[in-house]
Amino acid sequence: MFEKSIKISLVFLFALGLSFSGMAQGIEFFHGTWPEALQKAKEEGRMIFVDANTSWCGPCRRMAKNVFTQEKVGDFFNSRFINMKVDMEKGDIDFRKAFHVRAYPTLFFIDENGQVVKKKVGGQQAESLIKLGQEALALYDNIDDMNDLFEQGKRDAAFLRKYVKALNNAGKPTAKAVNIYLRRQKDLSTPENLLFIFDAVQSADSKAFDLLIEHRKDIEKIKSPKAVKDLIKRACKQTVKTAIEFQDENLLKEAKSKMKKHYPEMAKPFKYQADLSYFAATKNEAEYLKCAKKYAKKIVKKNAFEQHKLATDVYSAFPASPKATKLAEELAEKAAQTGGLWEYYFTYAQLLAKNNKKKEAIQTGEKALEIAQTQKAPIGRIRMFLSKLKAER
Repeated sequence: MFEKSIKISLVFLFALGLSFSGMAQGIEFFHGTWPEALQKAKEEGRMIFVDANTSWCGPCRRMAKNVFTQEKVGDFFNSRFINMKVDMEKGDIDFRKAFHVRAYPTLFFIDENGQVVKKKVGGQQAESLIKLGQEALALYDNIDDMNDLFEQGKRDAAFLRKYVKALNNAGKPTAKAVNIYLRRQKDLSTPENLLFIFDAVQSADSKAFDLLIEHRKDIEKIKSPKAVKDLIKRACKQTVKTAIEFQDENLLKEAKSKMKKHYPEMAKPFKYQADLSYFAATKNEAEYLKCAKKYAKKIVKKNAFEQHKLATDVYSAFPASPKATKLAEELAEKAAQTGGLWEYYFTYAQLLAKNNKKKEAIQTGEKALEIAQTQKAPIGRIRMFLSKLKAER
């Protein structure tokens, strides 16, 4: 029973740990004015996502800390929306005049004409926020109507460009529409065709990806080198997901190879992250632990946030394994010593308890409680953990 409570608490820490990332991997917010955002939306053919918040709103702060910072949220929103945060008491005056908000946060999805496509009141977790975005995109693109038109034989270039972009936004397969479009083009180097190639890329194991690389310099002039790099990373990550789905090591190798060739500065961390995901999914504990140790030594090093994240990832991948739990404990100890946050000590304490080191677990849990109290952090879980552990001694 106690081990079950440890697992539940650790799952809580997995989500919480993301809040301490200093890396720019979450949502990238636009810092211009509301009129400038509308103009940008018209130029790029994208909706605007707005987080209407206040400085005193608890759910707003939690989303900013724990949700907007997550990589999967950033991957989804950065590629599909122009993102803004507006403090409704002292933020952009034009937005505040146009939209009257009475509850916080209110999340808006707004088209280039300033019309609300979808809105939602209240804080969201990562999955529900992404789902909201998908629903807004489906409304914006009228994808059901476009599917019907495509099935009825509509094939003009303007429609296919819009249709492929809509499919990509919705996470639907694009290959059939992409191939039809490409077969009809005599010159792929025109600006509209270069944009089409960019919008068509979903994975690294695709014709669209190869065309992206072939025309990379020209596409970078239109979209920016950063946008192309971000797309390369997303495409390679998608190929890793496909490799995991079909347990195909050749696809895994292809994703790592293309990342190394086309985004070399991110190739090493990507390689380890891809392997860790694959070995976890295929339940290859020996290779997973070997990879985790190398990742910790060569990439993570003394980064406390990454040490903590890797500790929780290792435990999550093989919670019943003594070897995995031992490695997770070692990583959590380093994170606590390096970073000093109560969350890191709490994770370390739980892993000590999992490894039947109850005396050390109590001492470490009390250290976590001491730090948490100075920061006015939530301490109920720590106290419950300590109470149960002391009762079992």
